[in-house]
Amino acid sequence: MHAVLVTDRKETEFSRTDESSELLIYRLANIADCESVAQLVNGAYRGESSRQGWTTEDEFIEGQRIDPDTLMQMINSDSSVILLFFDRDSKVLIGCVSLQDTTTVKNIHLGCCVPLQHDTKVKRAHLGMLTVRPDLQTRGYGKFIISVAENFARHHWHAQLIEMSVLVHRTELVAYYIRRGYTDTGRRQSLSVQDTRFGIPKKNDLEYCILAKSL
Repeated sequence: MHAVLVTDRKETEFSRTDESSELLIYRLANIADCESVAQLVNGAYRGESSRQGWTTEDEFIEGQRIDPDTLMQMINSDSSVILLFFDRDSKVLIGCVSLQDTTTVKNIHLGCCVPLQHDTKVKRAHLGMLTVRPDLQTRGYGKFIISVAENFARHHWHAQLIEMSVLVHRTELVAYYIRRGYTDTGRRQSLSVQDTRFGIPKKNDLEYCILAKSL
């Protein structure tokens, strides 16, 4: 696998790999991508379009999952990146994933959730916003994107542990990540109801389980 070479935060050079069922190319997101990424993520997780795939949260949360302003903040941050994945031939955006270097952050705030505390002695990263276009979710792209993200965190940040937050109620999604080598840490994170920029809960007491994997 070829890791993305980060020489500039506006780097747009594609990296290639043949580890997917179909060859994908990927690169770092830049400010110009914010609108299209927001559309991709919101369409995959919320609303009618998300029901084409199996990652939808529409049963539990309504409204948007992310907005362009938040994406801009993530891209401008020195401790986070967003990786974008495209069809090799058409260059159509297929998926994305966000990564945050959380080693030195005692209180991680992931937007949708209340702050989460952790031990800063272990080099770690947080994987979030894993997205594949709903109509393409049966082609193994998700597995591939996770692999690229894990390798990025390992090679660029020397992460020893990677974590993610998944709705406890999405049992099939939790099981999917467990098959990818993640384990349930037993830690839970409440969904923030004050900040509706990331969605409005349809049910009470929604919470996220924290999954982790050693790298």
